[in-house]
Order: sequence, then C-alpha cells, then structure tokens
Amino acid sequence: MYTHKILDICDPKNPYAPKFSGTFELPVEYAGKKRRVLAYVPHDIRESTAGILVLGENGQTADDLLEHSGWCEIADTEECKERLIVFFLEPENGAWNTIEAYGTPDGDVAYINAAALAAADRKLFCVHESKFYLVGCKEGGVLANMAAAYDPAFFAGVASVGGSAVSEQYLTDCGQAYALNLDGFEDLEHRKDIHKQDIPMPAWIIDDPTVSTGTGDAILTYWRNACEAEEGRQLSPDQYEYYRVKETPYAPNQEKEAYRVCHSSIPGASEQYAKRLQRRIWKDFLYRQRRWMSSPGGELRVTKDPVRDLVMEYHYEEFDGWMREWYVYIPQSVRQNPEKKVPLVLAMHGYTCTGEIYAGNSGWYDVADKHGFIVVFPTALHAKVDMPEQGLMPDWAPLNAWNVFLEDDRPDELKFFSFLLDKMIAEYPVDEHRVFATGHSWGSLMTEMLALGLTERFAAVAPCSGAFFGGAYEKMTSLPYAAENGVQLPIWMFWGMNEEWLIPSEPTHENETGLTVELWLKRNGKADMIPADWAQRTNTVNGRFKDHYFDREGTAPVQFTQVDYMPHATMPEMSFRIWEEFFSKFSRS
Repeated sequence: MYTHKILDICDPKNPYAPKFSGTFELPVEYAGKKRRVLAYVPHDIRESTAGILVLGENGQTADDLLEHSGWCEIADTEECKERLIVFFLEPENGAWNTIEAYGTPDGDVAYINAAALAAADRKLFCVHESKFYLVGCKEGGVLANMAAAYDPAFFAGVASVGGSAVSEQYLTDCGQAYALNLDGFEDLEHRKDIHKQDIPMPAWIIDDPTVSTGTGDAILTYWRNACEAEEGRQLSPDQYEYYRVKETPYAPNQEKEAYRVCHSSIPGASEQYAKRLQRRIWKDFLYRQRRWMSSPGGELRVTKDPVRDLVMEYHYEEFDGWMREWYVYIPQSVRQNPEKKVPLVLAMHGYTCTGEIYAGNSGWYDVADKHGFIVVFPTALHAKVDMPEQGLMPDWAPLNAWNVFLEDDRPDELKFFSFLLDKMIAEYPVDEHRVFATGHSWGSLMTEMLALGLTERFAAVAPCSGAFFGGAYEKMTSLPYAAENGVQLPIWMFWGMNEEWLIPSEPTHENETGLTVELWLKRNGKADMIPADWAQRTNTVNGRFKDHYFDREGTAPVQFTQVDYMPHATMPEMSFRIWEEFFSKFSRS
C-alpha cells in the first residue's frame, strides 16, 4: 500500500545509508485497542536522527497528513544531518477528545504515548531518545500539549497551532501527578518527589483566534511555570519569547537557554495544515533543543551542529576499503599556538549513535575549550547486535556499533584507530605521550578494546557505563588483543545506579561489573587489593558521585564511580571530572 525501499546489503562505500526508507504503517496497541501511525523516512536519513509526531485537526487521517500536510517536504529538503522522521497520527472515529480526563487509560493521550513508544522502536529506523518532538494543529494541537504534559520527560519540545484551549482541570490533575518516567529510568516509589509540572518543556504556543480551539491562557502559563521562564522579549512581530534567567539545577549538564517558551497570536495560522509556519516551527524552534538523559527528568541543552556551530573539522575518508567518519574539535587557544603540542582525547559514542551525538551529549568540546586540547569524535559503522536480555534485539535495523568482537565481515577497529592516531599525530600539534580515550556504552567497550589492544599508545582511559556488559567480558577478554602485555594503564570507570538492566551497579566476584574492575586491578599490579567482599569496600561521596580508588605508588591507578539517579547515560559534568581529576595528571613517557 505504501512505497518504501529496503537496502539489502551494507555498501562499504556508503556504509551509513539506512536499511529502510519510505512510508511504513506502524501498529499501535494499548488498553485493548488497535490503532495505527504512519512513519515517513527520507531516503538519505542518518541514524539517531530526530522524530516529530504530527497531529492534525479533526477529520484528518494519517494518510491526509502524509499526502497534504507538507511535513514530508520538510523532512526531504532539510540538510542530511538535520533530516527528520515524521510520524503521522490520527483521531479515533475522526475526532480528538480534547476534554478527556487525565489518566484515561484508553483515551487519545494514551494512544499518543503508545505511538511515541512505537516510534522509538528500532526495527526499521532509529530516532535518538533526545530528539522526540510533538506538533499539533487545532484539536490535534490541544492533544499534543496534553500528551507532552502527561509524559514531559519523553519529549524535547512541543508546538501547537490553534490548539491552545487545554482544560485547566486537565493541567491541574496532570501537573500534580508524580512523574514516573524520569528519562531513562522510572521512579515508581517517588524517591525524587518530582511532579509532572516540575519537568520543563520547550513550547511554542501559536494562538489562532479564528478557531474554537485556538486561544487559551492556561497552557502558556503551565509551560512557563515548568521552564521557570520569567523574562520576555519580542523576537519578531508575531513571536514573543519567555526565557529562563536563574541557573538550572544541574549545570553544566543543563543550559538555561534551552528553557524557552514562545507565544504567538496569528489569525488564520492553522489554515491548510499550518503550512506557512512549519519550517519555522522545526528549524527556529524544535530543532534548537534536545533532552539528554542523565539527570532526573532529562537535561535540556541547545542543539549545536558540530561543523556550523562548533566549527569542527569533518572527515569522511576511506580506510581499509570502508568509508569512515570523524569530527575533530580544535579550540581557538590551540589554533592560535600551532607550535605547542597539546593532549588528544578520543571520544567514542554508544550503540546506535554517531560522533555528532556524542559530541553534544558528552560536552567534551567545552572541556577542550577550557583546558586546551584536541578531541576526536569518530562514528562506528552499522551492525546487528544480539543481546536480547539487555533489550538489544537482533531484529532491529543495522545501527552503528564498534566491532569490538572482531567479526570477520566488518572493519578492524584496532587498525582504524591506529591509522587515526597516526594521522592526528602527523597532521596536528598532538603530544603523542598524552593521548586519552573515553566513551559511553558501546563506546565504553571500544575504549576497553583500545585499552587492551593498544595499551602502550594511551596515557589513561575512562569508559563511561564502563563495565563490560551483555556477555562482553567473556567475549572480549578471550580475543587475541586482550592478552596480557605487562603494560599498565590508568583507568577510571563510571556507571549509573539506574542502569541495572544493563550493568549491575554493585560489583561482585561473579558479575561483569566486578570482573571488569578485577581485570584492571590484576593488569595494574594490584590483584591483592581485590576485596574479599565487594560489599564491604569504602568509598568517597562527592555529590551524586560515589568514588572508589585503588592506588599504590609505582602502579597505575584503578578507579570506579557510581552515579546516583543516573540511567544509561553520560554528561558534561562527568567529562569535566575525567579531565580535571584524572586525564590531566598522566603522561606516557
């Protein structure tokens, strides 16, 4: 019924091409009901892209929106790095229930949330969890605001045109309810005491006084309060912005510039699917912020394109028969002193992600600016991953993953990183004695691979979500590159207390977390420091961080840190700690 394309094989000359593109119908099941969503995937989308859920007015089906709304054209004509997947939703029996009570289990809000989960499934494509947005027109705009208020930690922004008339009773009931989803983990026992109205949401409320759903003050007030957006300024004749002045709770992980609420009143704005505003809604508003995981409720930050905004060097070059991608960040202080040798940090992204994603998520470019060193953000190639117990399913589309298991039909990562290091040292003012590696999730496995296989080339490493997981300990330590080489290497491992589905937060002698720490204690000459009972160890509490140190003069240190209320994530605060308290102290002579 719908046109779509399936790429049968991975082309080494175009390895980042998506396997699936076109239009797909996604089934949505909830509360005994079956409804649907249409997904439009541009042909040259990049994985870990953005996703917008579009809700039209009463009487418009998902097919109507697909064909006539204009959102497919927005997706097709954006720059490749900003292309988006569009999900078209539709009302049941032709009409949205704009007055449904909060928590209606089989209502429209429940349908929208179920559709969002379907959009997050990775069988056909991958929308990054930081880049989900909601857009609605007229009655669909009302429901878009209601759904955003119901699960605010899921979305990075909402925009409504002629959909301001949200019930004050709904907002009261919704706002006072406890937030169970805190972006990456659930707080079923309300330990953080966070209510839904406490979670900020970037929002653009565009009134249309010509339609019955087009005006209402309650939703604008609600989002302003959530963002604590107290000050205001005129951005254009038809757009007023409220912005946050006070600092955020978890700086530097959160940027107050992303806590923004805009308001417009434009008669007739909702006509013709609100086409005349769509590109502004996407480029000037929604695209400008993302909701990263790590702090409870997520962390809003301003979107920064690596090349246009951060002036990184972009590389797309062939090596060993495969096209490979990486970004190089060089601070101005380094550019101004080209003769001075500076440290180099390799920063590796997690499964499904890209160098661009990890640059924005980890904030390593800010650390480099402050301390004057070069950072490289490479991108892995597509692969299938089979770890169903950890939720990584073999029926997912091929997504970016480092070849840490030495699979024969994929690139040799140790050869690639040796090439990359040689290139960086030859072409940039890099001090080859101060080269470091870090990464998150699958990037932490890549960091461990480099630490085991290219030990002598690094001064220290810091894997985040940094224990072996999903059977990786047994697989990776049995491979040739992991053989004991007598070379010690300082290592600092991090993991969150709320990623138990993947990494046990408490080490034991039997689980992979404990085995990982013990591996490095043995390799760094401290086997006798392995606790007889891991539960009896001591630690140092530093805010959210519980730090554990194993140090002895004449041997390379081993450290690990557990981060309270952190899911499977990373954050700039962690990157700053890694550099200032660890990497900066080491050099391999």
